[in-house]
Amino acid sequence: MMMRLLFIIFWAATLTYCADHGTFKDCSRVDFCTNLRGREPSDNYAVDPSSISGTSDSDTLTATLKSNNGDSDLTLTLTGLQQNTFRLKITEVDSTRYELQDVLDGDPETLNFDNVEVGDASVTVTTSSGSNSAVINFSPFNIEFSKDGVSEVVFNGDRFAMTRNDVNAPFGFAVTYPEAVQLYGVHEHCETLALRNTAPGGTDPYRLKNSDIAYYEINSPMAMYGAVPVIYGHGPKATSGVFLHNAAEQWIEFTNQDGNSQANFMAEAGTLDIFVLLGSTPIDLVRQYTALTGTAHLPQLWTLGFHQSRNSYETQDEVKEVAENFDSNNFQLDAIWLDIDYTDGYRYFTWKPDGFDDPIGLQETIASTNKKLVTIIDPHIKVEPGYSVYDEALANDWFVKNADGSVFEGPCWPGNSGWMDFLKPEARDYYASMYSYDNFNGSTPTIAGIWNDMNEPSVFDSSLEQTLPPDSLHNDVVRHKEVHNIYGFLHTMATHQGLINRDNGERRPFVLTRSHFAGSQRYSAIWTGDNQADWPYLVASYPGCLNANILGIVFCGADVSGFIDSPTEELYQRWFQAGAWLPFYRSHSNVGTSRREPYLMSEDTQNIVREALQTRYKHIPQWYTLFYEHTRFGDPIIRPLFYHYPEDTNVYSTDNQILVGRDILVRPVMESGVDSVDVYFPGGEDEVWVSISGSDIQTGSGLVSVPVTIQSVPYYYRRGGVVVRKDTVRSNTVEMEDDPYSVYWTVDQNNQAHGTVYLDDGVSFKYRDSSDYNYYSIDINGDDVTVSPIDGDGNYEFVMSQLVRRDVVTLPKNGKPGTFKETIFTRDANGTLLKDIKVHLKEKTVFKLK
Repeated sequence: MMMRLLFIIFWAATLTYCADHGTFKDCSRVDFCTNLRGREPSDNYAVDPSSISGTSDSDTLTATLKSNNGDSDLTLTLTGLQQNTFRLKITEVDSTRYELQDVLDGDPETLNFDNVEVGDASVTVTTSSGSNSAVINFSPFNIEFSKDGVSEVVFNGDRFAMTRNDVNAPFGFAVTYPEAVQLYGVHEHCETLALRNTAPGGTDPYRLKNSDIAYYEINSPMAMYGAVPVIYGHGPKATSGVFLHNAAEQWIEFTNQDGNSQANFMAEAGTLDIFVLLGSTPIDLVRQYTALTGTAHLPQLWTLGFHQSRNSYETQDEVKEVAENFDSNNFQLDAIWLDIDYTDGYRYFTWKPDGFDDPIGLQETIASTNKKLVTIIDPHIKVEPGYSVYDEALANDWFVKNADGSVFEGPCWPGNSGWMDFLKPEARDYYASMYSYDNFNGSTPTIAGIWNDMNEPSVFDSSLEQTLPPDSLHNDVVRHKEVHNIYGFLHTMATHQGLINRDNGERRPFVLTRSHFAGSQRYSAIWTGDNQADWPYLVASYPGCLNANILGIVFCGADVSGFIDSPTEELYQRWFQAGAWLPFYRSHSNVGTSRREPYLMSEDTQNIVREALQTRYKHIPQWYTLFYEHTRFGDPIIRPLFYHYPEDTNVYSTDNQILVGRDILVRPVMESGVDSVDVYFPGGEDEVWVSISGSDIQTGSGLVSVPVTIQSVPYYYRRGGVVVRKDTVRSNTVEMEDDPYSVYWTVDQNNQAHGTVYLDDGVSFKYRDSSDYNYYSIDINGDDVTVSPIDGDGNYEFVMSQLVRRDVVTLPKNGKPGTFKETIFTRDANGTLLKDIKVHLKEKTVFKLK
């Protein structure tokens, strides 16, 4: 308790609310970054043509890179992969560098070369019937990757460097995107979606080193909690990407320049192992990346509802009171979260005896209201003989070690702590076993999710940048600096497996993590960490989650109304409205800040929050379908405008509005005291956007000033799309399970509209293991609504209570607003109630409205 009090006092004393630049270093204080950043371009290596090995009936080419300055020779390995992808490795001969494990979603599927042609100055490799090529130029050394004859990515040999004869040394390289106007990626930073230019002597490079950074700064390249070393280059003609499969600390320099956008990578350790993704559209590119690192499995349906959390609810009675007040005041809620104060002295997998003496009784009460609990479990283990988790880990050699082989110990919430060595499979298995109902004594299925926090990993030692020493050891031989950025990934991997084992594989695990890496989407959701109750942090939540989504980590949200400090009433209202349109929707606040459960607010604020929550719950069918389509295709849940409008250069920097799927456009109000906001409507004159109220119709002709009130948030449905909702809102998702659906559409210029809906049990993996689901296409043609099965062998009927047709009568023109006509059908043309018409599971059903 003393350790926590000291930390809280430190926070309270830091009134400037900015990151600690004394603890967290810039490039000038990191030797390898300074050295590699200051290098002048030079031709250090050349390909030895006589060493080339690879033929048209193989999927791999190897060659020797000869040093021009006396350094060791290197081995280049180029592999063809499915889905317009190449893999490039460059290592020392007989390299002992650490090669990353577990991050990829299985071994990538290789693709034999169509042709390997060795010339006097280069070797050319082609795949996919010649549409993809890699040209390796011998001297000066570089590699040009092309698709359909268009050069998309160039590996620049003059920026490539490995420190002389040192297999543990840093390395650097640069890639150019010849068709790119704008670069994106390298999650996680509190930054704009469009990456900014950096330059030596000016803005620091973007840093990737997972860090417990209190008071992270707005528009900063400082490292945050996650690291996804992927960079997309996008332009009107092509989109391509590079993924550095490496978990060491990295810094990346950027230059956005039409026709010559460049990223300069600098990595502290590990292997140079990159995947080159040739797109060539944003949709193609994201799907290529998620083919490598996987997709999230479907979440349980309840996770898409609203979550209430606080640091901390101190007693079980307080938790019960929160649940009761949400229900009695008509606020939707699916889960209450328990921060670290439910534990007995920060010993995880225990309960505090003087506040949570009856955890099973608590869970029974929560379950009786159809709600869930989520409990926090951090990776640090209190050093205390007699604490069973510590004793077991110590006896079995499952802790991270110092360089001398002794167990590393350091300060964290419990005081002196050890850290589980998740690089050891046996340690992961043990940690997973602790989630069983027997080992986590007092837990029941009502604890439906786990929150893994502090897993960068965080160590309260500023001399170590708040983390483990770089020379500490994992699995006895791997230095921490080689694997730092996957510590949290491995933590959630163990937790995820523990929940699967706990429930005999019958429930989809829900895990929230702060630290994450490429591929974390397979195991966990994320949030944007310890944000502040201030307008810029509300703004930052959208680019943060947009960036995560295009990099595969789709289940993303932010602490609604801010974690640190207390929000104004207006900010509180606007954050609930904005948060409703991010995939993960949770309110969380810090100790010492104002209590902010919505039922404690003024009547006006309660009404606004109630409307925001109900808007979220009405659209849960749409969210759920989008999550299924992510698992199937790899697409983001929320999308930047350039994802579907890649040729519109005006949207390349737009990150204050989103597309939820293809058919919903949202521009939250994230400015204080405004009566209008600028909304960009994409798609050209034939694209039409209709506000949910029908009071505003816009063509896709660009930026428009849209009036707003404190009650309103501009969100629009796309003409030609179909939105499926549940318009009867109850206390939580469980109570809405059997309610019928409402279907909204506006036909396009061809009198047609299209959408999809996905149904399953909302809990299990049967959708994946036995095709126990139903996936339907909804097609409108004039006055006919056709529901057709796409696939699935489930028995889930799509029952509709109303069809809402919204016809555009006139489009806006010369300053005059457009008009529309809304028709609500509850019966078909024969007078039969829609809810009484059963959709055939294996054949199409046609609803005739006239």
